[in-house]
Amino acid sequence: MSEILEFLRANFVIISTVIGLVGGAFWLKMDSKYAKKSDVRELSEAVEHYDRRLNQLETKVDNLPTAQDVAKLEILMTEIKGETKSTNTQMKAISHQVGLLLEAKVLKE
Repeated sequence: MSEILEFLRANFVIISTVIGLVGGAFWLKMDSKYAKKSDVRELSEAVEHYDRRLNQLETKVDNLPTAQDVAKLEILMTEIKGETKSTNTQMKAISHQVGLLLEAKVLKE
């Protein structure tokens, strides 16, 4: 036992240097292999940010009209266009009749 202690005392500098180098190499290897807490935190914040943005986009897309809704709107607009043309024709006829009535009224006087 004393021989081991004597060996350790005689070669303490060399042994501690070797242990330090091996420990440092191990520490560097593990440090580069595993993620740091700060990196994990930054990535977590980025994921939360993009999750919020994705939720906002999903909400906007859910509120957009579907292809069926757009098709129904096109049909309704076509019907309104036809009714407007019909009403315009009727208004022209009424306007012409009013013009004739005014002309007849003016000629009577």
